[in-house]
Amino acid sequence: MTETASSARRILVVGAGVAAHRFVACLLRDPGAPVRVTMIGEEGRGPYDRSALTSLLSGADPAELELDRAVLRDDRVRLIRDERVLHIDRAHRTVRTRSRRTYAYDTLVLATGSYAARVAVEGSELPGCFVFRSIEDAEAVRDFVASRSRERGRPLRGAVIGGGLHGLRAALALSGMGVSTTVVQYPDRLLSAHLDPVAASTVRAAVEAQGVTVRTHTRTTRLDPDESGAVTALEFQDGTFERADVVVFTVGVRPRDELARNAGLAVDPRGGVVIDDRCGTSDPHILAIGEVARLDEREVSFVGAAQVMGEVAAARVLGGDERLLRVAESVHATLGGVAFASFGDPLLRVGAVEVVTHRDTAAGVCRKLVFSDDARTLLGGILVGDTGDHEALRAAVGSLVSADVAAQLLPAGDGATDDLGICDHIGTSHARLVADLRSAEVSRFSTARPLVGRDGCDDCTLAIARALLDLVRSRAGWSGVAEPLAAVCPTAPLRTDGTWTVRPWTREMMLSPADLVALGQIAEEFRLQPRIVEAGIELHGARPAQLAPLIERLAAAGLAPGDGERAAGETRPATELRPDTRPEAPGRSDSAQGRRASAPVASRGAVSVANGWGYRLVGAEP
Repeated sequence: MTETASSARRILVVGAGVAAHRFVACLLRDPGAPVRVTMIGEEGRGPYDRSALTSLLSGADPAELELDRAVLRDDRVRLIRDERVLHIDRAHRTVRTRSRRTYAYDTLVLATGSYAARVAVEGSELPGCFVFRSIEDAEAVRDFVASRSRERGRPLRGAVIGGGLHGLRAALALSGMGVSTTVVQYPDRLLSAHLDPVAASTVRAAVEAQGVTVRTHTRTTRLDPDESGAVTALEFQDGTFERADVVVFTVGVRPRDELARNAGLAVDPRGGVVIDDRCGTSDPHILAIGEVARLDEREVSFVGAAQVMGEVAAARVLGGDERLLRVAESVHATLGGVAFASFGDPLLRVGAVEVVTHRDTAAGVCRKLVFSDDARTLLGGILVGDTGDHEALRAAVGSLVSADVAAQLLPAGDGATDDLGICDHIGTSHARLVADLRSAEVSRFSTARPLVGRDGCDDCTLAIARALLDLVRSRAGWSGVAEPLAAVCPTAPLRTDGTWTVRPWTREMMLSPADLVALGQIAEEFRLQPRIVEAGIELHGARPAQLAPLIERLAAAGLAPGDGERAAGETRPATELRPDTRPEAPGRSDSAQGRRASAPVASRGAVSVANGWGYRLVGAEP
């Protein structure tokens, strides 16, 4: 560093979670960056992954949850544990802590996260009632179950109030500890914010198969104590009750925005610090990232988005201009052996149409996409049992439907649509249906449904969707949904942390010793992680701002094609989306092989680039 310590910019981070860790890691990537970072965390440990807390109930060591410690070994960063910031003095750019110490800042980053809510009923604070938000919470549940079962001389009965992903994981973990567990959910289905009734019923069956009881449409009104004062039962609104020796609340989280409120920052009425697309707040010297932040009136509820916020905020501090273009909700998990994914806006709303592209009840597979009424925009989707291309579809949410998304509606085969099977209710061929819709100038589901097929029939909706997308394709001039792109890696084309994966191009798939040296130098220069994937080399971890110079650097090294290396007469946009149509990898389910695999990627020339959360390439066509 050429700057002295006194000239370094003072960065103060309040919070020590995933978002804060990613922010600091990105800020310190440049060994010459003139910054001094102070991170203040309330817990007596370093940053860790809260999404894996349930593993502690199964005997995992808390150290397994810790995030990369190397970030905190940098001389420019200091972590202050077991401390809490109580007040922000915006005028003097200082904060005051619980220990009455004052810290000055040039830039303040609020990464205070959220707190776990409890049901506001009598008895919610009884001994034996827990929230599940920290390592200490998980250890308290584990220790209580062990001691209480010894006292009782029998296996315990437990209840988890809240049937979201966090609650279901906690219930399965408790069941694994020998606790007879019941999930109590007020809405009509599990995971009600993410799954429709069909998908939720599949997940429910899988959870119940693991020995967990599920009660939906059930509101808890009171928790009763036993003679020792500890919880012993739950009373419900319908007059029934459930015995329970241990109760875990997983009814959601609330942004910890009290610091921002007291400091006079703009805060959303529903909670959360209001930020712009560069993580800035109403004070130009204060940023907010992670679960405490709210962008476009939407909260952050998954790890990938929190990490990307950290990256964008770091770029801003260093003078970059990376932006958050959208917050796409996403859940991807496996419960009871059933994989499921939900992304975008998967639940039907006014002006949207859900299209079931595949359903095999016996195999536990259901795939549904939600489109706008004009069939031009993908709004969201739900995948159960076969989630292999979840990341690719999630990346396409909010964009005009591309060839790869349209390919999801086609059956296995060569991709031709002339001989597609069609529902008996329609009584005509696909080609004829397309022609009829074109001649009638019909381009919307809402217009087509009264004219074609039977309302409520999934097969009719799928047939109409195929026809409308064919019309969209013909208007857009797509060359066809089955054109392959050999440079795409089907196993991991997208990254959930907001970075990109780049696969260099080589002639005849051959790498010379000089190519390997050049790749190593480029990876070192851009601080990327080279990985060997399917007999090819990928560069992982490229930030959006690096893409253009990275591809130029690859081209200069002969690892990206020039215009003269394209086939004569071939024309392609500078940035395009293409599907992956190579054969299915061994071991994929029959249901997955019964449809076209696709993975949208942005490609400059033949260098494939795949993105994670919320980014768009500059100049990319949707």
